[in-house]
Amino acid sequence: MSTTNREIGKRQGQIIVALLWILIPFLGSFVYFFSPYEFSFTDALFESFSGFTTTGSTIIDKPEDLPSWLLIYRSFTQWIGGLGFTLLVIALFSKTSINMNNLFNAEFFSLTNMKIFPHILTTVRTIFLVYTLLTLACFSLLLYQGLNFTDALSHSFSTISTGGFSTKSGNIGAFSYSVQWTIMCFMLLSGVSFFLFVNLFRGRFKSVVSNEQFRYYIFLIIVVSLCFVIYWAARQDMTIMDRIRTSLFYSISMISSTGYDLQVSSIGEFVSVCLLLLMFIGGCSASSSTGLKVIRALILVRFARTALTRIFHPKAIVPVKYNKKSVDEQDIRRIFGFFFLYFIVFLGGVFILSCLGNDFSLSIYTSAANLGNIGPVVGGYIGHFAYSDLNTLSKMFLILLMLLGRLEIYSFLVLFSIRIRRIL
Repeated sequence: MSTTNREIGKRQGQIIVALLWILIPFLGSFVYFFSPYEFSFTDALFESFSGFTTTGSTIIDKPEDLPSWLLIYRSFTQWIGGLGFTLLVIALFSKTSINMNNLFNAEFFSLTNMKIFPHILTTVRTIFLVYTLLTLACFSLLLYQGLNFTDALSHSFSTISTGGFSTKSGNIGAFSYSVQWTIMCFMLLSGVSFFLFVNLFRGRFKSVVSNEQFRYYIFLIIVVSLCFVIYWAARQDMTIMDRIRTSLFYSISMISSTGYDLQVSSIGEFVSVCLLLLMFIGGCSASSSTGLKVIRALILVRFARTALTRIFHPKAIVPVKYNKKSVDEQDIRRIFGFFFLYFIVFLGGVFILSCLGNDFSLSIYTSAANLGNIGPVVGGYIGHFAYSDLNTLSKMFLILLMLLGRLEIYSFLVLFSIRIRRIL
């Protein structure tokens, strides 16, 4: 007796992922709408989508006013969103005969269809275990450093998911230096690919150290932080250790797409521009971070270098390599297409937010921050800015940007494909 395995196609996988990312945050908004805090329907939607997409933008000006259960819930939505709804679906339907490889690949971008293990369920369970262990480690350390249960649990959820929700109006600046260092370390780890953690736990140290995306992720953090230390030496009244701590914190917070803020007054134009660039780059692929991803940025730079070489040496064959392997031309075209779409959506966001009555500089940073799923840190650029001050249309549009950023645009746009009826 033979059994035929059904397979979810690539486009079907994208459609399922997109629908999940719209439906679940919509249902999650009712918790806010019927809570004692008296959210309007728009604000409830905004907070829910910001949580599940791990953006961290919030209309709550004083989180201290919220009950503990709601603080934990809003951070838990980020923890679920950072893991990805698709992994939960795969785990729930693991005993069916449906092949879910394309569903998995629609959630996690990579140049190849990475699975770690031959069976997709084993891969999903391993990723869930890594994610949970990181969360428990962060929670335990925060408790040990004196945070109460609500603060420790909420920030461990938000940190590992690279979400950015905080329980304090002063964000992470409200806590001690030791807590800031702890959160900083776990933000850095959370921006690393889940696959590298699994390889590390399996003893494959060489594959971790030799991974170019990981090396350049660390390299960017170190270089940008050193630039900040030098820049702030002449502008900020800080000790050298404070400059190092603050520089590392902002660099890691931004590139990991967490968006936590120390609320340093007047960070300076140079730092603002650098952090804006890190917003676009984001963390490693197959992590809870969002943005373009380091791997795409690396390949774009290498292709540009190759293109320049070919101008002076037309007959030269210079392949674009990643991890010592040539990158397929089709993958390069896809990366260029994504970069172009991402930039167009960002510019469109700036234009629409400006048309909705927002200041131009505010429109630039809010468009970049919410498309990159990096919300809280915007106040460091704009000064006394609060998302609660935005009008209703601006909030609804930012929800759209959050979705586009979390779904990496393609999975969202496929919902409007003219072929969708044939697929369904």
